[in-house]
Amino acid sequence: MSSSLKFDLILDHLGHFNKYSAYVFMLTCFTSFLCGMPVVQDTFINYDNPHRCVVPGCDGNNTTYVEDFVNWTIPEGDQCNYYKPISNVTSQQCSQDDFDEVETVNCTEWVYDTSTFTSTTVTEFDLTCDNAKLVPLAGSMYMVGMLVGAITIGDFADRFGRKLGIMVSVMLIGVGGILSALSPNYIMFLIMRLLTGAGGVGLFQVTFVLAVEFIGSKWRTFVGIMIEVPFALGEAMTGVLAIFIREWVWLQVAVTAPAILLLSYMWIMPESVRWLVSQGRKEEAIKIINRAAKVNGVEVPKHLLEEKDETAAADGSISVGNSKSDLVKEDAKSKRTVLDLLKTPNMRKRSFNLFFSWAVCTLVYYGLSSNSGNLGGNIFLNFILTMLIEIPSYVFSYLVLDRMGRKGTLSFVLLLGGVACFISGFIPEDIGWLIVTLSLVGKFGIAAAFAIVYVYSAEIFPTDYRSAGIGACSMCARVGGILAPLIASLSSVYKPLPLLVFGVLSIISGCLIVLLPETVGSELPQTLQESEDFGKDQPIFYFSCFGKKKSEEVSGVENPAVEEGRF
Repeated sequence: MSSSLKFDLILDHLGHFNKYSAYVFMLTCFTSFLCGMPVVQDTFINYDNPHRCVVPGCDGNNTTYVEDFVNWTIPEGDQCNYYKPISNVTSQQCSQDDFDEVETVNCTEWVYDTSTFTSTTVTEFDLTCDNAKLVPLAGSMYMVGMLVGAITIGDFADRFGRKLGIMVSVMLIGVGGILSALSPNYIMFLIMRLLTGAGGVGLFQVTFVLAVEFIGSKWRTFVGIMIEVPFALGEAMTGVLAIFIREWVWLQVAVTAPAILLLSYMWIMPESVRWLVSQGRKEEAIKIINRAAKVNGVEVPKHLLEEKDETAAADGSISVGNSKSDLVKEDAKSKRTVLDLLKTPNMRKRSFNLFFSWAVCTLVYYGLSSNSGNLGGNIFLNFILTMLIEIPSYVFSYLVLDRMGRKGTLSFVLLLGGVACFISGFIPEDIGWLIVTLSLVGKFGIAAAFAIVYVYSAEIFPTDYRSAGIGACSMCARVGGILAPLIASLSSVYKPLPLLVFGVLSIISGCLIVLLPETVGSELPQTLQESEDFGKDQPIFYFSCFGKKKSEEVSGVENPAVEEGRF
């Protein structure tokens, strides 16, 4: 006979969102804030300083980016070539007659304009001309790291505990970030970015799961949405730090080293009661419950702490690897795979539709963040506003999701963001304020879509296959994240091109969402067959606007999923 605590019953006495769980949530918000900073650092760390060739015989130790001889030694607007000298040129004889203004030579050294940033990875590793294509790899490697970390650290935390998962994540962020700043070459920098990405996603997921395992079902959706607010503030803080720190090495340290403070969580953050119970460590769980009761000024009935249960379960413990999807009830009698979702026609179409939507949401979200430095005007102000616009989008999502319906809301925000991005691509550069405004509207729409698509997907996939479906969607999202910096780098080919790509993809996804069934107010499917038949009687253009969602209790959770956010 094994013992189990009914923690959901205990929460009825502690409070579903009590002082102690609020304390845990605030600690989680601080980790969310710190996780937001390194995700978007590449806008400044990898800033492409204007540069020109070093002209042999003309440039000396004290020459700067702007020199008179540039007018006759370098073709206008050319950053990779200079005019071939007619003869051996010396600094005393550097004149227009010494250069052939027809034939050019590829340069091997560059002089950088340091008026905005005194140093970046571009200036450090000469990522110019033929090597310029390597710059977006930093962002892509971070996303690859997120993919690796979501799998490995999530499994580690499920096996060895949430607090140890936090410690591993903190070390990856701190060590990876600091070693990035000390990298002697770009390859090592990329490897360290991968480690930082793994630590960032691990830290966010593990602490999020720890928080929701302390919180009652009625507050989980609120917590899942609101935890993104400090994440957005952390992203904006990177822009604030960049205003004062103009050397990439110190900015790199500033956005990653503070994670070391989270080592203190080993002592000030409680272990998850649900995880302890799932591991049979009941005495440790009871100590934490008693501590929480003392903080809250309540008493937990003694019989709830002594209850025996021959069929003891994990008491709601959530797998970190599938953090949000495991907030729903799932039958684990047989192994479910995403391939099963592709065997029937309706679910196959719906699955591919959602896979595409997840990839677009991630690509456009991170792409707009990366592209904020290409909008013209004040790079710091544009960046900070691009991050802060997420906050009202989360509030909007939380307020209208049940009223406008899943399909209508998601389609609307995708189309809103897509049209705004697309139109901004045709605005003349001299109307910079309008380009920035439309870009912010685009970010508002795509951030809201990010908050909605998870909830909607979890309701469309049947209970039996929910984790498999969400896991596949998450994999597609990672692909979008990896491609985002590469799409943003297309601005070097044609400045408005990234916004046009983001706009077209968002519009396509917004239109495709119309083909999905509305889930608000409906009894959600449990089996694959129920899901295949679900929504057949709905017209394609059926929208449940301003309807009222029926209360759905799935495994003790108000909504069948909680917004996943960036990870």
